Amino acid sequence: MSTHFVIIGNGAAGYRAAKALRRADADAQVSVFSDERYPFYLRRQLGDFLTGSLSLEEVIFQSRNAYRRERIDLFLMTRITGLDPAGHTVAFATGLPVRYDRLLLATGTRAVVPSMPGRDLAGVATFDTLTEASAIRSSLRAVERAVILHEGVIGLSLAESLLARGVAVTQLVPGERFWPDVLDETAGRRVETILEDGGVRLARGAAPRGVTGTAGRCAGVETTDGRTLPADLVACGCRRRPAADLAREAGLEVGAGVRVDNAYRTSGPDIWAAGDAAESAGAPETGRTPAFCWQRAWVQGERAAASMLGRAVEPPSDAVRVRTTVFGHDLAVIGQGHLPDADDLDVEARHEAPDVYRRLVYRGGRLVGALVLGTGETVAELNRLVAEGADRDRVEAELPPPAESEESDRIPSTFARHCPICAAELVVHAGARAGSRLRCQACNTDLEVCWDGRRGWLEIPRP
Repeated sequence: MSTHFVIIGNGAAGYRAAKALRRADADAQVSVFSDERYPFYLRRQLGDFLTGSLSLEEVIFQSRNAYRRERIDLFLMTRITGLDPAGHTVAFATGLPVRYDRLLLATGTRAVVPSMPGRDLAGVATFDTLTEASAIRSSLRAVERAVILHEGVIGLSLAESLLARGVAVTQLVPGERFWPDVLDETAGRRVETILEDGGVRLARGAAPRGVTGTAGRCAGVETTDGRTLPADLVACGCRRRPAADLAREAGLEVGAGVRVDNAYRTSGPDIWAAGDAAESAGAPETGRTPAFCWQRAWVQGERAAASMLGRAVEPPSDAVRVRTTVFGHDLAVIGQGHLPDADDLDVEARHEAPDVYRRLVYRGGRLVGALVLGTGETVAELNRLVAEGADRDRVEAELPPPAESEESDRIPSTFARHCPICAAELVVHAGARAGSRLRCQACNTDLEVCWDGRRGWLEIPRP
């Protein structure tokens, strides 16, 4: 009798797991349940969708017909209301329960929307899903001014996309500087400069008090310092938390997320968890802001699938907390690279070039975190070194400082090309080195950056 694998969630972890299970077991039944309207898409491309650079069809990574061809049963707009670990069943808002043999929770994250007056007005959005991004895109002709309420990756992407569409953007900065939970003062100030140079207006010392409106639609944002900022669109680039309610209500062990062991097994029988919803049982305390990263979710989805098949897997090790770009400048926070200076930490800040900043955080002589702004070339190496707890000597040996002299193999301009394996669009930024490696975030393929003096491209490295 074939095994029934049920996956709740069709984001990076769920999609990757479904593909891996089907590839490994041709006879299994693989069912994926999602409360979203669309098949799997990359959230990192929502900004390009909003600008019009990508169409709806281009954002969707795989059509429903492709799921059918691979015999993966995809159920969209399906809300699961409960789990019965003892009975091995999942319950739905409508319809009969479904029995599973093995279950993967890949529910991702949920936006934590602040409670404030005017939250339910039309034009107040979280930019959380493709459905919401599509609604915002359809309304942009009537939008002249936008206010982004909170700091974060979503807000950064949204600000850049809205500016590209000719919308005036104001970003609220409630404290003395931008995103203090994640960026140190130097990085925060640099990001502020990048945003302002890009055309974003920063409202410093202004936290949202409420949204005003007329005729059921937002018209402005009232701030705690007494200002009223006019807005046709109010975006909640807010905090996120693991979507762990199902697991909690089913009696599974839950901390910040669904607790898993080194094989991604939860405390429930035949239940696994992966991606942003999961929290490693041995994970160190990393501060107030949980680490969410779709690249890690992609890797964990495949590893969790292998564990569901009874295979040995590598334990969770990816340390990247934040990976994004800010107006063409790479930004990555790895491990505990976001922690403020403290007596038990040894922090080394490196200003390696006018536009490159690197912050290394050591505890007990071991690398526990890093922050990189300006170039993403060392992120993969730093991720590995943080995950392995490398000592300072090893870090210095494997991450030598850049040469002082100007190098002719640096690429002078940013370009975008499609991955030769999966056709995902990849961006190579100015300053990258010809011959360096770039990993496709969609299919995890290592590619070589090529430059002939006039144009750039990506190719699969030859052995």
